[in-house]
Amino acid sequence: MDVFQKQIQAASPSKKDAAKRSWIYVPYDRLTDRTGPLHEQQPQATGIVMMEALEKAHRRPYHKKKLALLISNQRHFALEQAARGVKVIYMFTKGIFADGLLDAQKTFELAEMTTMKPAERELRLDLEEARRRGVRLKIVEDTTWLSTEADFDGVYAKETTSYVMDRFYRFLRKKREVLMENGEPSGGRFSYDADNRKPYRGQPRVPTRPEFPPDEITREVMMTVEREFPNHFGTLEGFDLPVTAEQCRHSWHFALQHLLPFFGPYEDAMATAETDLFHSKISALLNLSRILPGDVVDDVENAYHAGLIPLASAEGFIRQVLGWREFMRHVHRRTDGYRNIAAPRQKGQSVATDSYAGATPSALDARLPLPAAYWGAKSGMNCLDTVIEQVIREGWSHHITRLMVLSNLATLCGYSPRELADWFWIAYIDAYDWVVETNVLGMGTYGDGGVTATKPYVSGAAYIDRMSDYCKGCAFDPRKASGEGSCPFTALYWTFLERNSERLSGNIRLAMPYATLRKKSALERRQLRARAEQAIQELGSARYPESAESNTEPESSGG
Repeated sequence: MDVFQKQIQAASPSKKDAAKRSWIYVPYDRLTDRTGPLHEQQPQATGIVMMEALEKAHRRPYHKKKLALLISNQRHFALEQAARGVKVIYMFTKGIFADGLLDAQKTFELAEMTTMKPAERELRLDLEEARRRGVRLKIVEDTTWLSTEADFDGVYAKETTSYVMDRFYRFLRKKREVLMENGEPSGGRFSYDADNRKPYRGQPRVPTRPEFPPDEITREVMMTVEREFPNHFGTLEGFDLPVTAEQCRHSWHFALQHLLPFFGPYEDAMATAETDLFHSKISALLNLSRILPGDVVDDVENAYHAGLIPLASAEGFIRQVLGWREFMRHVHRRTDGYRNIAAPRQKGQSVATDSYAGATPSALDARLPLPAAYWGAKSGMNCLDTVIEQVIREGWSHHITRLMVLSNLATLCGYSPRELADWFWIAYIDAYDWVVETNVLGMGTYGDGGVTATKPYVSGAAYIDRMSDYCKGCAFDPRKASGEGSCPFTALYWTFLERNSERLSGNIRLAMPYATLRKKSALERRQLRARAEQAIQELGSARYPESAESNTEPESSGG
């Protein structure tokens, strides 16, 4: 028997003991006793049900580090609760969640289980199926969030079709009195985004982050992942992510003390040697509830008031958590994962799993399959290859590389927003439907036609050259728009604007680039189109090679 199973078996209740306790179902993304039902009850009167459902992990070829991070945190959380005196029913099932919950309910004769309302639409559907099959499950409000459904519904009317995050962010700042002084925002402004756009040129030095070598339980998890999911995306090599409550806290406190003081000015920068720069990298821990957003916001605000973090850095970070994170969750709920918005759809577009038919908004009629480069084939573009290498290695890259390299390229080329969303869902350790679908189908690709963004977030080579050092090591010249050796991004950018002029030329935020486009000669436009078409052809296309032994050289017609 595995080490974990031996340890957790000691925390399993007898039927007699189970009858005396209140039971809580703790899903994989609510690993906390700091709030919710588990916080409200005494450990000696409480039991939790936890589960590893192989069917869930098989739905998509999730990054191996994502699976290992989730499962190891879940197992460590179970043992941490057992140490508090909580009884633990830990189920393993090859089937769906309903199978495991029914088995636990029957085996231990549980009268009822309570759980917080899942943020994930996919998990909500799983639990609805469990209830239909007879699982007695009470669903209560999820108190890990910093805002309620009523908050969002009070800011945006039911008939709203286009949401601007800043309205909700300002509302929450005022309601929670975060970075507010006498009813006004600290420093006189709600946003310091304009101050946070410096490229990184080697200084200040990026601190060395703490590493967390795998313990015996994590090593068992890694062996399980390699055995059960040998062909999944990514690698487990170098796994050093936090998996215990103490490690998660340490990871956050290190970021708070050593990284966040420099976060603001360089949050939009990209660097080859320092891929993470001053980003906290706590998004996966937040989404597992190992760290709570309320604690994070309070810690950053307190550090600002103590003079430890500049206002621009504090505000920029808080905007990510209190603003974008809360906002995207509500947009996903309100739009039912983009199922009830008016944007055109991709008919017949394949998705990553038959068990979850993802929404396919494509306001710009983007439908090309995602190319092999996203699965690891070399493109020759240093920016793309560098970011993809990091994603394969770590299952993570920061938000600007996601937006202005990966999503930017996909939007310019016309790759399917749905396929890109599924790729992010698979490839990133912090990706769940409520955050990945809104960010990618909306902000990343403009697939939603402006539900969450006032314009497409696209650029040519000049932006990447200005905000990174990628171009210095690239075979393509960012100063050339067409012809031999020219950077594909620039030709793709102008061709994108030309291709979508009927839809986008009336957008006031795109007035300047369209004015520039109109000044280009017919010959120059033909040259740009030819270079863009060449780039798309050279990138090719391929879905994930499920049967491949390696994801570094995917087959061009992989399944």
